[in-house]
Amino acid sequence: MGIISIPTASGGGIKSVQRGLATVAGTITITAVDISKSFVTIFGTASSGTITSSSNMNTASTNMASHGYSTKQHNNTGSGTFTFSGGTNNLVSAIVQGYLNSSTELIVSGACRYEVVEFA
Repeated sequence: MGIISIPTASGGGIKSVQRGLATVAGTITITAVDISKSFVTIFGTASSGTITSSSNMNTASTNMASHGYSTKQHNNTGSGTFTFSGGTNNLVSAIVQGYLNSSTELIVSGACRYEVVEFA
């Protein structure tokens, strides 16, 4: 977990901005901020769900077993086309949350990019 501090112009409304990346849930140590003048933005970077696909197989060979032949005696490889299509995708962004636990601790619930903004 790393922190990038962005300097701000004097006299502006924003005192500091701290940005970083968390790869797992946990506590991130930040430079001290006044909690009453700060807010946190969290952008989840993980996803969850499944992807499924369907397939069709069409070969030019004849099924020898359906004609009474043993498949052990005959090579039934043949040639043909194979097509994968359709299926479903229900991947969704994982919901990640974060909050300031103290003036120097940001708690996040998962992998995310974060930004802590402190106003003057």
